[in-house]
Amino acid sequence: MKFEHVLLGFVAMRPCTGYDLKRWLDSEMGRMIRLRTQRSQIYRTLSRMCADGWVEYTVERKEGRPDAKVYSVTETGEQVLRARLAEPYTPSPDFGDPEFLIRYTFAIFLSRDEQVRLVRTELEARRAQAERFRAREIREEPWLPGVDRARMALILDHVHDYKGRALDTHLAWLEEVLAELTR
Repeated sequence: MKFEHVLLGFVAMRPCTGYDLKRWLDSEMGRMIRLRTQRSQIYRTLSRMCADGWVEYTVERKEGRPDAKVYSVTETGEQVLRARLAEPYTPSPDFGDPEFLIRYTFAIFLSRDEQVRLVRTELEARRAQAERFRAREIREEPWLPGVDRARMALILDHVHDYKGRALDTHLAWLEEVLAELTR
């Protein structure tokens, strides 16, 4: 999802300043969905979104401190966000890609059925991925002389185990969410 749509989603949930957006993106939650950005990028994007009619702002006067622009979504901006969220979701080959979590964060703008469809799409893709992952082919690699083959194989097994456990955790979470949404 484009950065401007991420900002639009947050502004659509509550009026906020550029500082509020930066603080959220720097929070643990923001870092979990891997959205690192500079403050200047946020303000440039907000400015462009204002020019496009997606957001508007009011100026909040602050005594002894710089005034703050408080951004809120416009009707056009909400339509843009809903249209973006309505686009078909195609899961990334990497289950760690933030697209799913970003879309799920903004599921408040989807119907319950659309939210369920989003989770089911991710779950089906990850189940298929887990099946392929478990059936991995272990082949002999042409390591350079001096690379301890047995140790390298063990390291690769550790990495594979880590990714497998992370994928299992993601699958379990998706199954719990889907069960809760369809109760």
